[in-house]
Amino acid sequence: MSVGGKKDEYDFCKPEDDLEWWAEHRMNIREVRMLYSSLQHYQSNWEKYNAGRQPEEMDFLQWFEKKLFSMISDYNITHHEVEEDTTSSSEET
Repeated sequence: MSVGGKKDEYDFCKPEDDLEWWAEHRMNIREVRMLYSSLQHYQSNWEKYNAGRQPEEMDFLQWFEKKLFSMISDYNITHHEVEEDTTSSSEET
């Protein structure tokens, strides 16, 4: 319970949590890149600003960063275009 406007320490693992519940969210590639960049920035400042945070939070951030990286990699692979080589085989490159 909050006292004087101050929140209690956030508990990520409440025993009463329904782990069967889940949510989906759609993002375009720009949003994925922005979130990935934001997570990297947040993690780089972790020691400076987040003393006393639960270690599970950093574990989650690292896991989520890898998921975002795989999304960006998938996009880069599926949207990669190779320019057609218009030089003939007899011309020097």
